[in-house]
Amino acid sequence: MSFAQRLQRIVDHRAVLWTLVKRDLRIRYARSALGYLWTLIDPLSMTLVYWFVFGVIYQIGNNPRQEGRSDHIPFVLFMVSGVLAWNWFSNSVNETARALYAERLLVRSTNLPRELWVIRVVLSKGIEHLLSLPILIAFMLYFRYVDHAVILNWKLVFWLPALVLELVLCIGIGLVMAPVTALVDDFVRIVRIVLRIGFYFTPIVYSLNYLHQRGNSDPSLKIIARILEFNPLSAVNDLYREGMLVRETPPYHIWLYGTVISVAWLILGMWVFRRLEKPILKEI
Repeated sequence: MSFAQRLQRIVDHRAVLWTLVKRDLRIRYARSALGYLWTLIDPLSMTLVYWFVFGVIYQIGNNPRQEGRSDHIPFVLFMVSGVLAWNWFSNSVNETARALYAERLLVRSTNLPRELWVIRVVLSKGIEHLLSLPILIAFMLYFRYVDHAVILNWKLVFWLPALVLELVLCIGIGLVMAPVTALVDDFVRIVRIVLRIGFYFTPIVYSLNYLHQRGNSDPSLKIIARILEFNPLSAVNDLYREGMLVRETPPYHIWLYGTVISVAWLILGMWVFRRLEKPILKEI
């Protein structure tokens, strides 16, 4: 079956996909007393911990007008935008890695496109991400109208391409993770280790601009900054923060890198999934 035919099958079963997404969300909150509030509590608590460590103990970004490490915006605002985007990515990768094996009975017994079991995880985690965005909005409004430490601009519309870019990236990586993990169980542990490392190799608690500035005196930091530009989440985070920054020339090349690499992951994911689909059905 060609790529076009597989994509068409997925589109044809979009109603089933939406049903699976709603099922995931219902199961997640079915026995929870706080329900939706956990979508806010989880990233907010994580943000406050990192703010305490880096902002209070290490005194990073406490003076945004003089502090370049957070692109001259309040550090907690800079960080929360990165944490929320990272949560969607991290949760999607973790869950898609187990998507096929966890639903192995339905995967084997139904004639649905098996990519749906991966895509529904990414979409359900994406909806949770959207439901967590009020945290970022609340911080933005506070620092705009109460603290007067940030100026918002029309580039907040760049949130839309950020969402699309991360959606494509998560689906692509998920389509690789799911079949490989179904065949090699140890791969789940490798994914967890890589994600822990990946958090610090993503511009969440520091700015790429700051690394470039430091690179003028330390060439090794310049090299690291250049490498991190190819992390597609660098583009996602930058798009989220663009509406809070005051700069004449956005880093379009980072956005281009992120787009190309995310699309490449999607193509690779479709190819890997197609090649491993038959071995998976025998294994599970």
